Amino acid sequence: MKKTMLRDCKACGKEISRYSPFCRNCGHPQGSVLSICVLVLFLLLLIAYYIAFCIYGITLVT
Repeated sequence: MKKTMLRDCKACGKEISRYSPFCRNCGHPQGSVLSICVLVLFLLLLIAYYIAFCIYGITLVT
């Protein structure tokens, strides 16, 4: 069975692209679990870099 390239908007119910980050009809964000995980991972790495810089006083990138 082939997956459709469209899905329903979480807010207004109109059909939108499966890969669209927001609805073109109402503007409601369509965040996915993957994008939230990537954002959390980026923030954790940023915090770890800041802590390492505070502790050691050196940059990790040369």
